[in-house]
Amino acid sequence: MDPLLLGLTVVFWIVIASIVGGVILLRPVSKKLGTFLEEWTAIRRLEAENRGPEIQMLAARLEALEAEQVRLLESVAFHEKLAEKPED
Repeated sequence: MDPLLLGLTVVFWIVIASIVGGVILLRPVSKKLGTFLEEWTAIRRLEAENRGPEIQMLAARLEALEAEQVRLLESVAFHEKLAEKPED
């Protein structure tokens, strides 16, 4: 038998064995990884949905702080005008 043909046959079977072995070894790992990623995204999605009331509460607090800031600014402007007025 020709040595080149023998070498190519050996390389061919090594490649086939590597592919089959790789699939056999990596398939369970990829299934576990897929399951993990599905559960992880489901948890993240639930966390995002549960943040709705929290975000609304923060928005209400922000509105209250803005209203207080406007009131304080008006008060400061009023006191500045009083200080500028010459006393008779």
